[in-house]
Amino acid sequence: MRIKTKSLQSKLTKKDGLRVCVMRRIKPEFKFDVWIPCLAPPEKLLKDYVINKKITWSIFKKRFQKNVIEKNKKILRILIQASNIMPVTLLCWEKSEKKCHRSILLTECKKLIAK
Repeated sequence: MRIKTKSLQSKLTKKDGLRVCVMRRIKPEFKFDVWIPCLAPPEKLLKDYVINKKITWSIFKKRFQKNVIEKNKKILRILIQASNIMPVTLLCWEKSEKKCHRSILLTECKKLIAK
């Protein structure tokens, strides 16, 4: 599997391969090949975590798993298949993937491959 994550704020490189934006909203200046908004956190979940700080990262991850991962495993499998042909880079605005949903997506892809 050749899937990695990166911030849209980082410089575009040839090593990125297929650039997949996994954000809910985009702007014309964002550079990516494919936009998959269903892999973004639901608006309320994002608001509760980022803006209102009502929930912890741990709770965010559990809800993201339930509301996004469980409903979109087919799409993750397609990204895994694409990564057998070329590198795939999951893109979001956050500079660090540490507490960004794209790290959860990457972890889930690794789990699906291991099965």
